[in-house]
Amino acid sequence: MDFPPPPIVLAGARGDLGLRILKALIARGATVRALVGPDVGEQDVARIAAAGATPVRADPHLVTAMRSACAGAACVVSALNGLRDAMVDRQGVLLDAAVAVGVPRFIPSDYSADFTRTRPGDNRNFDLRREFLARIDTAPVRAASLFK
Repeated sequence: MDFPPPPIVLAGARGDLGLRILKALIARGATVRALVGPDVGEQDVARIAAAGATPVRADPHLVTAMRSACAGAACVVSALNGLRDAMVDRQGVLLDAAVAVGVPRFIPSDYSADFTRTRPGDNRNFDLRREFLARIDTAPVRAASLFK
C-alpha cells in the first residue's frame, strides 16, 4: 500500500507570492497545509482550498497552535512578508513550532536579492532577513534560502 508523502506546511498563502508557491507545490503533486489565522475570512479560506491546499486555522502568535499545524510535515515554507512582526516574530514562532515537532526542513521567506552580500544597516528589510537567518542557523533544522 502506498502512503501519501508527508505534507508541506505553507505560511502566507493568502499573499500573491504565497498563492503562487501554493499552486506550484500542488502542480508538483505535493500535499499542502496552508496556515490561516483565526481572523481570516471565509472567502480567503475558500480561495486557498480551491487552489488545492488544506486550510488549517492556527493563531500565528502561539507556538502551541503552530506545533499542531506543523506536526508530521516534511517541510515548512514561509511566504510571510512585512516588517519585524512577520519576518522575525511570526517566522520565529513558526520555526520554534517546526523544531518542536521535528520538521526536518524550513524555508524562510528570503525570496529576495542575496542580502548576505549587502552591508548591515543599508536596507531595513534585508537586515530583518539577516537577523532571522542568524536565528535559523542555530536551530536543529535544515534551512534553505532562495535568492535571486
